[in-house]
Amino acid sequence: MSIRYKLASAALRAAGTKKLFALPEEELLEKVRGMNRRRQFQMPKDHKAVYGDRLILGQYHCLTIQLGQKRTKKAILYLFGGGMIVGPDQGDIKTARDFAVRSGSDCWFPYYPLCTDHCITETYEMVLQCYREMAECYGAEHISLVGFSSGGALAVGLPLHLNALNRPTGMPRQVIAVSPGSIPSSQKERAEMQALNSRDVMVDAAFMETDRKIMTKGQPVPVYMLSGPKGDFTGLPPVHFYYGGDEVLSVVAESFADACKAANVPYTMTIAPRMCHCYAMVEWFPEGRQAREEIIGLLR
Repeated sequence: MSIRYKLASAALRAAGTKKLFALPEEELLEKVRGMNRRRQFQMPKDHKAVYGDRLILGQYHCLTIQLGQKRTKKAILYLFGGGMIVGPDQGDIKTARDFAVRSGSDCWFPYYPLCTDHCITETYEMVLQCYREMAECYGAEHISLVGFSSGGALAVGLPLHLNALNRPTGMPRQVIAVSPGSIPSSQKERAEMQALNSRDVMVDAAFMETDRKIMTKGQPVPVYMLSGPKGDFTGLPPVHFYYGGDEVLSVVAESFADACKAANVPYTMTIAPRMCHCYAMVEWFPEGRQAREEIIGLLR
């Protein structure tokens, strides 16, 4: 473990993110709604790319990031994280743009409906429509799905959703999921998450059950929208997973691997020892920088 990572890990623990996600449902939602007021859609003011605002389903913003006036051959559908309840910040947009520029790809960045006020089924409806419109522009086989945390769950979940709907659109080129969230589906997974809880500096194991209630809003929901490994993996493209060894969500890595094996889906599974949730998003320490370079290599 590098000295820089130790410093970053200490800073993350001190930031209080873990305490936020350990709050009871109503208190948590009140806090994040306040945060989200500062995370509304806005067009970037820099000139590092050609930006656009595409409305999905007539109401949800999708930031488009093009490298030039003409579209590139391949593209990224970037799905931000935040437990399905926290909106994206400028760091998310910077990461999406960096992936686009360094891989020679355009990028779409949907501001999908959050489960603070929407059921997870509405989130999937928007992301699916965004993907369908993207496929019309680039061809599904040229699109890489990239997601972090809850966005990672969506990145894996979208092809599962396509299978559930008898594939109204073709499968993407690949899926890259960093710390994809998943509600534990067994007592064994719950116990293993609890055993890791003291080592996780960002996500509290208690959030998994709280998030189940937040995402469903008391409505029936397809199981794969909550627990990805329970979905139909038949015919999925290559899936690349990245987990930190000290994060509670790494417990479901085995279930994801088993689902891929059972369906003969090509996959890679990286579980970085002693790393935190979404470590691959940060270039400041060498472990994160190495994983990020690997991701950009896959996108190229």
